[in-house]
Amino acid sequence: MTTMRFRSALLLAAGTLLIAGCGGDSATTSGSSAAEVAGLVPANAPLLIALETDPDSEQWQQADELLSRFPGKQRLLDEVRKGLAEEGMDLQQDILPALGDETYVAVLDFEEGDIVGITKPRDKEKFAELLRESDEPTVTREVEGWTLIAESEEVLDAFEAESEKLEDADWFDAAQGRVEEEALVTLFLNGPAIQDALAEASPEGCDLSEAYGKLDYAAGTLAAEEDGVRMRVAAAGDGIEDLLKGESLLSHIPAGAFAYLGSPGFDSSQFSLGDQLRCGLDAEDVPDVEQQLGASFDEIFDLFAGGYGLYVRPGTLIPEVTLLLAPEDEERAVATLDELGGKAAALGGSALERRQVGDTEAREIKFGPVSVLYGAGDGKVVLSTAAAGFDALTGEGDKLEDDDAFRDAREAAGVGDGEDVYAYFDLRQLTELAERLAGFAEQDLPPEVEANLEPLESFLAWGDLSDPNDIEFGAFLAIR
Repeated sequence: MTTMRFRSALLLAAGTLLIAGCGGDSATTSGSSAAEVAGLVPANAPLLIALETDPDSEQWQQADELLSRFPGKQRLLDEVRKGLAEEGMDLQQDILPALGDETYVAVLDFEEGDIVGITKPRDKEKFAELLRESDEPTVTREVEGWTLIAESEEVLDAFEAESEKLEDADWFDAAQGRVEEEALVTLFLNGPAIQDALAEASPEGCDLSEAYGKLDYAAGTLAAEEDGVRMRVAAAGDGIEDLLKGESLLSHIPAGAFAYLGSPGFDSSQFSLGDQLRCGLDAEDVPDVEQQLGASFDEIFDLFAGGYGLYVRPGTLIPEVTLLLAPEDEERAVATLDELGGKAAALGGSALERRQVGDTEAREIKFGPVSVLYGAGDGKVVLSTAAAGFDALTGEGDKLEDDDAFRDAREAAGVGDGEDVYAYFDLRQLTELAERLAGFAEQDLPPEVEANLEPLESFLAWGDLSDPNDIEFGAFLAIR
């Protein structure tokens, strides 16, 4: 995809304002509704972005309230205003009047960078002045009360020439029913158009998009709420049920972890991840990575095919970092790790040693004061920086799911028992860890950084894969 060439001051300002989150005086409107422009946008457009650009809307008011919990808010806004002033623009006098309550960005072609902005300026004179200040050439056109903005008349002609519009597309009608009405940002992705764009962008002989099934659409929102920021994504397609299998390994993660990333199992052969990497590395100046690693890409991906759980929990001096795997073939997985471990040990001037950890015959590689151990048992494989990480193999003891902090984060995010958590970060403990690490280096976190980390509570990401052809994902950043 080429660099976006259409960078009008209008769209730059919209993005800046969304980041700044500075509100107006009252809440008067709801979030953006892309249905308002569905009769204008071509049905084959791969991407439509709806931006809430009314500073008096409920979403902006809520975003402003969230930002007010951070001591650095005023400094951020001052920097934004300073940057605009250097361009000869003022936020209140020049930018806000030039934007409509909603601003839309329709991507027509990723490769060519053809983009059309759509809005209803509150002050047309301010809008025209804003475009005159743009460093990029722009043209505008009035259509059904909306102002279209693009880099050329040819792009606008192509935009209007398509007879079938989004309002006629079944995928868009279905996607509209999957998004929240009130949001700062709303995204609509046209599945077939996205897959076609990926196929065109793939190197010759490397188009493996069909291996991932057929995507009908994806739709998502980013919204400000009373206690944090929420993202929701829904996607529908066909043939995806063969790619995913089982649940994540969350139920096996020991208590005390303050950071976790996980994934359910997947069909590594159908995903063709190894082939994708080989295509990406197919260049004369790229060495034979597989030979240097001592294992093929397929063997490495097979380690993760049964799902994985990566977590961090407190240790004696440094935190314990552990990766739990559930490969289909435990013995083959250990053999692959032996190959990788031997190469890593040689590069680090160390050796691959055997060590008994509980009932497990483990391997150990020492990298200075830090050791990495790995071993297998009961169909699982574990890699850890501490012997305590082998607790994950036994299945005994308290689990992360029962920790009060984890349950609080799950409750704050509104995640039900039927939804699997794929990411969890206790941001309070991570902040404390950053402070300790700074102390080890005989330094302190800058007071300003420490103060702006204080409001962060937790981050949780989850999904419902009960129907792989109709999936939902969500993420919530809790702010106190």
